[in-house]
Amino acid sequence: MHKPTIAMLLVAVLMVGMAPQASSQEHQMHDMQMERSEKIAPSDSPPEHSDHSMTPPADSNEAAMEVAHGRDIYGMSCVYCHGRAGRGDGAASIFIGPYSHPRPNDFTARVFKFRSTESGQLPMLADLMRTIREGIPGIMPSFRNMGEGAIRAVASYLQKAFIQRPLPTTTTIKYVAHVGPYTYSVESVGRGMALYQKMDCAACHGPDGKGAREPLTDQRGLMIHPIDLTRTETFGNGSSHEDIYRTLMTGLDGTPMPSYGDSFIGKEDSAWDLVHYILSLREK
Repeated sequence: MHKPTIAMLLVAVLMVGMAPQASSQEHQMHDMQMERSEKIAPSDSPPEHSDHSMTPPADSNEAAMEVAHGRDIYGMSCVYCHGRAGRGDGAASIFIGPYSHPRPNDFTARVFKFRSTESGQLPMLADLMRTIREGIPGIMPSFRNMGEGAIRAVASYLQKAFIQRPLPTTTTIKYVAHVGPYTYSVESVGRGMALYQKMDCAACHGPDGKGAREPLTDQRGLMIHPIDLTRTETFGNGSSHEDIYRTLMTGLDGTPMPSYGDSFIGKEDSAWDLVHYILSLREK
């Protein structure tokens, strides 16, 4: 047998010395991954008024996976504006509305502008998904490209982590089809103009629809300007016929814009006249 050479002994010593170091590196990598997951999860300052009365879905494992998926997306795409705890205080929030409305929504306050439910109610899951999908013009980008599965996952995460209340599954707001004599026409626009004046919409939006200058504030005390109805690109809740109809019927909670659903009870069809007049104000 050959005697071990000095070189062979050195290799053996180096291999023994490196083994603990590799193990240490593995532990460091594991700690870094754990730290990253803690940063994504909004574990600090949990929202107040926690409510654990939500009825779990039939397949709780699938629901838990969906919420976890939504949490990961929120940590990558939403946390910078809405904050780790969903309070609307992310690092970028101050640049969106430093002194005035809008600011990223505080989900824990449970006040939502964009809903298809009555004023004061929480939105349906479909409402949250619509806002995520469509975005808010000039304020929040559309996340349509994520796909419906990912959009639903984020909405489910918002409910579970921040809203912490069951969401409505139906609405009592009456929606009527955009058909019959209430299709867009000169006569309909004329009737809508009369409604605009009768309902005193000009007090906020001005007689020409370009927005009055009276100082208004939102629920947070931030200055808010009524939107310019001649610029539909500023309609945060959407600018289609159906979007404007929904906004009239539900109002925008947290802002001075009330719901006019009660004003149209039994004559919901005529709300389309006001929709048509608002759309007629668009700058050509």
